[in-house]
Amino acid sequence: MSAVFTYNQNLAVKAGQAGFISETGAYVGRITKALWGQSQSGAKYLDLSIETDDGLKADYLNVYYTSKNGEAISFGENMIQAIMGCLGIQQLTAVNTGQAITVPELQNKRIGLFLQKVLRLKQDGSDTHTLQIIVPFSANSGKTLLEHLENKPAQRVEWLKANTKDKDERSKQNAPQANYQAQNEFYGNAPAQPNNSFDDDIPF
Repeated sequence: MSAVFTYNQNLAVKAGQAGFISETGAYVGRITKALWGQSQSGAKYLDLSIETDDGLKADYLNVYYTSKNGEAISFGENMIQAIMGCLGIQQLTAVNTGQAITVPELQNKRIGLFLQKVLRLKQDGSDTHTLQIIVPFSANSGKTLLEHLENKPAQRVEWLKANTKDKDERSKQNAPQANYQAQNEFYGNAPAQPNNSFDDDIPF
């Protein structure tokens, strides 16, 4: 007699759940939605949704790149550039469908994202959480863009796995701009790489 199934508690607890990412960690999957957005205050952002290879989903992964005053947010600009670099994309465009402003170059692209869970409070005082992107990485090699350009082994994501905890903002509901500034310790403000530093058709 041979075993057909061996009990795995991590898989077992997923049964019947909604299938959404709810923990800090590294995830690999496809971008299912990419939109340009603007908040009521005027801040502009890139809005991403992903579905991982395991079928988990995450929506509203917003990367703010300008403040309500129109000033550039360096962390957000760098993050978008890093996403482009990991995917081998030279340019992002905007297509108005009448219902939303889409980013066709990102649609269905496969990517790795390290996400941090941010604990927040709803207006009624109950707990909720959001997810924010700490760093993108290659879905193929596991390398960040900097590791690829410097020909280094994939280590950054593993370090983040071991050292990144959930971020608790329940005592201070920070604005998105402040959140990104606080995350500079994880990604830094490296300048955008030249266009010829990666291949358009073959992401690393």
